Amino acid sequence: MKIFFATDLQGSDICFKKLLNAGKFYGASVVIMGGDISGKAVVPIVKKGNGNYFAHFQQSDVSMSTQAEVLRFSQKLRDIGFYPYVTDSEEMDRLRGSRPESDSIFRSLILETVKRWVQLADEKLAGSGIRFLFILGNDDDYFVDEALAKSRTMENVDGKVVRLDDQHEMLNLGASNETPWHTPRELSEDEIQLRLERMAETVEDMSSCVFNIHVPPFNSKIDECADLDDNLRVITNVGHTQMKSAGSKSVRNAIEKYQPMLGLFGHIHESRGHIKLGRTLCINPGSNYTEGILSGALITLEKGKLREFQLTTG
Repeated sequence: MKIFFATDLQGSDICFKKLLNAGKFYGASVVIMGGDISGKAVVPIVKKGNGNYFAHFQQSDVSMSTQAEVLRFSQKLRDIGFYPYVTDSEEMDRLRGSRPESDSIFRSLILETVKRWVQLADEKLAGSGIRFLFILGNDDDYFVDEALAKSRTMENVDGKVVRLDDQHEMLNLGASNETPWHTPRELSEDEIQLRLERMAETVEDMSSCVFNIHVPPFNSKIDECADLDDNLRVITNVGHTQMKSAGSKSVRNAIEKYQPMLGLFGHIHESRGHIKLGRTLCINPGSNYTEGILSGALITLEKGKLREFQLTTG
């Protein structure tokens, strides 16, 4: 059985479309999405009094004079995980003073994208024989669950132990440990430990089990990110970014205790790689969604064993 795993798409249209094609392209019968499907920011496209449009994006000013230009720029934003929002100067002034209204717009744009992705998945995967499994990450608010539940082809396995086939089970946990950004799905280490232990008790054969957990194990080299000060600014040392381990200690303890065959992780975009913790191969394919690149891992399982794996970019 071949599995294709990718994670942290963060609202990128083009990465999601690539993921829908990945099963057929790589010959994988199971596609797994490891959480954080939601984007992080809205980019306003403001209509001015002269009929032109203006946006400020990535420290640059963008001017558009036609609807066609607005549509092209909007799709460019969606492809790299941003949500375009066409507005005018009057509404922008109001939104700057109303956090509840701006948050409501952000939520509606996330939902609009998720509903569109569900439709794409159902059109693409129906009758394909490819199983599409997903969990949700710390950036995914709880309001997306209902929209995703309407899919006929995407299966939410978060918080469950499921069978991949007769010989392989998969334990699944989204969310993350606590972060400096106070994102929607964060858990204490004690809660992560409790949830993992409850699921692990139901696994029939840990030696052939896969752990699909959004947050990687602590101090594993696949959990390293930039260290931040109290103002969320990157700490540098002699001109170099200071790194730290941001993974979960409870996840690390669970891997060391149960020693599953394979661990699939995400959360830390810049920590692409793999490492062995005891007998467990732990993989984080990383994320390059801001470049419209789908980073993934292609894994072959055979007779209760991991035969081979390959990190992919496409």
